[in-house]
Amino acid sequence: MYCFLHWAFASARNFKLMKSNTPPKTKKRIPLVLRTDLIDRLLDKAQTLQQNPNNFVNLCVEGVLDAMDSPGDYKIPILDLYNQVKGKTLLTSKPVMAIVSAFYPEIGEMDEQVQKILMELVGRHEGRLTAEIFKSLRKLATRINMERVANEREFKKITKQ
Repeated sequence: MYCFLHWAFASARNFKLMKSNTPPKTKKRIPLVLRTDLIDRLLDKAQTLQQNPNNFVNLCVEGVLDAMDSPGDYKIPILDLYNQVKGKTLLTSKPVMAIVSAFYPEIGEMDEQVQKILMELVGRHEGRLTAEIFKSLRKLATRINMERVANEREFKKITKQ
């Protein structure tokens, strides 16, 4: 019996020492250090996107590295997701709005929500953007915003009862 146990132990040890021809199932990981002043912000953003903090960090780093390696313009997926969740768009940034106001001065007089809706519609538009199309999109944005306000009022009435 001792001989069998010795053989089984030796076989198991040799089996562990043999290299596997199959690739590892998970990618290699190394520990990195994150500055402590970033931890609260990181956890907040990860929670907003319903991501595991480790996965969130990997998605951020991967997106930035892909953008750096890309020969042209590259949208960082995790940043796009965050902007969608928060309702932010690049098209409503100050520089873009300044450029748009040079061609369409009335945009500065529009409600901020209408501007946001308009820029989202412009971003979804494919093809050449003419003045007529822009004016039509502005009218649509105004109508969408009016419907949004009406829906909010109706919701408040319902919930007050």
